[in-house]
Amino acid sequence: MRMLNRGFVFLTVVLFILVSASTAGACPAVSPGRWWADYFSNPDLSGSPVVSRYDDAINFDWGTGSPANELPADNFSVRWVRDEWFSGGTYRFEVHSDDGVRLWVDNVLVVDEWRDRQPTPIIVDHPVAAGTHRVRVEYYERTGGALISVGWSRLVGGAAWRGEYYANRDLSGWPVLVRNDRAIDFEWGDGSPDPALPADNFSVRWTRTVGFDAGTYRFFTSTDDGARVWVDGKLVVDAWRDQKQLNTHTGDIYLTAGQHNLVVEYYEHGGAASAHVWWKPLDSYANWHGEYFDNRDFIGGPVLVRGDAGINFDWGTGAPVDWMPDDNFSVRWSRTVNFTPGYYRFVVRADDGVRVWLDGYPIIDRWQDMDYELHYVDGTYLQGAHTIKVEYYERNGNARVHFWWEQGSDADAPPSFVPTSVPQGAGPVAGDVTETWPDGPWQASYFDNASLQGDPVLTRVEKALDLNWGLGSPGDGVPNDHFSARWTRSLDFQGGLYRFTTYTDDGVRLWVDGKLVINSWRPMRGYRSATVRLEPGTHEIKMEYYERTGVALARLTWRRVSR
Repeated sequence: MRMLNRGFVFLTVVLFILVSASTAGACPAVSPGRWWADYFSNPDLSGSPVVSRYDDAINFDWGTGSPANELPADNFSVRWVRDEWFSGGTYRFEVHSDDGVRLWVDNVLVVDEWRDRQPTPIIVDHPVAAGTHRVRVEYYERTGGALISVGWSRLVGGAAWRGEYYANRDLSGWPVLVRNDRAIDFEWGDGSPDPALPADNFSVRWTRTVGFDAGTYRFFTSTDDGARVWVDGKLVVDAWRDQKQLNTHTGDIYLTAGQHNLVVEYYEHGGAASAHVWWKPLDSYANWHGEYFDNRDFIGGPVLVRGDAGINFDWGTGAPVDWMPDDNFSVRWSRTVNFTPGYYRFVVRADDGVRVWLDGYPIIDRWQDMDYELHYVDGTYLQGAHTIKVEYYERNGNARVHFWWEQGSDADAPPSFVPTSVPQGAGPVAGDVTETWPDGPWQASYFDNASLQGDPVLTRVEKALDLNWGLGSPGDGVPNDHFSARWTRSLDFQGGLYRFTTYTDDGVRLWVDGKLVINSWRPMRGYRSATVRLEPGTHEIKMEYYERTGVALARLTWRRVSR
């Protein structure tokens, strides 16, 4: 019995020694907020670390010295590991190092600069799901100065460019100002970008990551003074010299589909200061030109530009691409379409908000949270080339949008779209459906404000409510912009179901027998329709209108759609 106990104790001790030996130098459980660091006396992270410790942050500038007495000043390496909670979304990882550096989130390599290098910034945007993730950073120092800093932040919509502003023309030293800029589109004149900077002899480095569809792109700069543009480390535009506006410099580059790193550098020497940078695809899009933004308000530049065959997407609770947020994003699509002559219905379903423009004028405006609602406008006569723009935003939950158009018959059309003015005496249209033209007299009152306040400055009788003042005024005492009008009259109707249609720029309200049937009292341009059943006899019609700015027009038509 005593020998058995001695044997058991001996085996236990041996197993303890073996387990201890096999785990020597292994990373302990990593606590959130602190880095477990292993320091190696070689640049290859090989062998056993000579120093292991906790570091509160990765933000070191050792100069020509060493991180610890046990390490050489050159040819050493470090591995840091940390568990971090991420709230979910796209994160911007920022790294400065001299020399090589690599960064992983879980097992995904996010930063890979494992080479001798100067301490220029590395910025990579990377999507991270909500939850706890292991972050690993590896670094080596070859010779000379040694520094490493690592940080990250969740991207807020519109904060696209990270700007580092220097109080010299050479981008040297440390920036005196670091901020997020929505776009590189500045006219500082003789002033300064910020009180921390001089008005002359300063420089800026902007960095960001952008997703591109595959194709050839042309990058543009227009600056006073010098500018350079890099794409994935390749110099695309080189205008690094004193110059004054107006000037434009370009460079072309083919990009594969996916994310690419952009760096823009700028310096101001003296006099006026301005910086403008943009790009466009050289390959024309056969269908829709889609611009995708990481916010709901189209702030800053798009994070993805691509061609879409159609607008018919159901992303579910996900994102259009994995580096965009699942919620709170927006998209703008545009294209030019050649229409055969006829009347068209435009239809959209969306979750959430959507707007549709035809030739620069809004025809559908449902910029609100919706649960895949259907909206349409019909009776639009088109012929030849017309430009269509669709804007969409997703707030949260499911993301779905579908837009299309259908060609109809003349029976689908508002009667006065073509021609724009109606011949006097136009009467009923042959067939089962009766068309009625609004040929006066209308009692018209015009006001010198946009809210029908006070006494009218102009009253008159108008033969038809089919008015287009362009950029002018309706008459004496009425301003070109910010005026309003009210028209009233009594009309005899046959009994039946009538569709009333207004076409205005801007707001309109329509009453039939004191009942408000159309209410679009806001800046707009387009059609609004309402269907009303009328008994045979006389009915009172009242229309109110206001003009904000630009073109002013007001039109009212109706059609009996059934008996």
